[in-house]
Amino acid sequence: MTINRETILNAIVSDLGIENYILAIWLEGSDGTKTLDEYSDIDLVCYTKEGCIDSAITRLDACMRRLGKVDIAYEETGRPTNNRYKVYHLQESSDSLLVDVTIQSESVPVLFINEDKTVVPVILIDKTGIVKYQNVDHTTHHSQLQSQLIRAQGIYSQRNRAVKYTKRGLFLESLIYYHKYVVNPLVDVLRIIYTPFQADSFLVHASRDFPVEVVLILEKLYGVKTLEDIVDRIELTDKLFRNAVAEAHVMLLQSKEGESLADTNL
Repeated sequence: MTINRETILNAIVSDLGIENYILAIWLEGSDGTKTLDEYSDIDLVCYTKEGCIDSAITRLDACMRRLGKVDIAYEETGRPTNNRYKVYHLQESSDSLLVDVTIQSESVPVLFINEDKTVVPVILIDKTGIVKYQNVDHTTHHSQLQSQLIRAQGIYSQRNRAVKYTKRGLFLESLIYYHKYVVNPLVDVLRIIYTPFQADSFLVHASRDFPVEVVLILEKLYGVKTLEDIVDRIELTDKLFRNAVAEAHVMLLQSKEGESLADTNL
């Protein structure tokens, strides 16, 4: 029998929700952005009392085993003890139905940004009103975007690391440096322009977030197969990067002026 997302969610909510150390459970990802389709996974957050992360993980493991045969139970390493991340998959569910669970405790504040429409919680349990929204701190946000722009320019300034390997005739080395020093920093600048409240998303949901013409350009830039392709795309990216940086500068300047005007009118 196939296990679907509703069965998994109902089991997790009913099982973990009865524990007093579980304060809230909510969905993020495609559930929040209303882009759910047959290939969507489950992006779940369990919020616990401080010091109860291990208990929540143990309870979640047992819940998944009761549901079916767990053929993926991978926990990401290197994360803080109060913010763990684990991926599950049940053999009886569709191949794409991964269960991505973030388990975090009271020591990790929960604040969603009103202006950010890409991370929207769908609350399943919230016992004490933990999930809250706030408006973006424009000064801090502007500073973060400015730093991202400066960093992207600094990385792109090293584009000759890719160029030299094309001259050496080494495709694999050219490819890795082409990604790192040419197209990746371009994406970071485009994020500032098109998704300033989710500027660190890189290519995640790029096809949804960027205009069609930008998506087509990026597909061309990343779709290299030969050294000649890389040489050609580096030349193309030079103009695109300069234009994107100029546009980002104007956008940041206008937003800064807007903040100053708003402060004056207070």
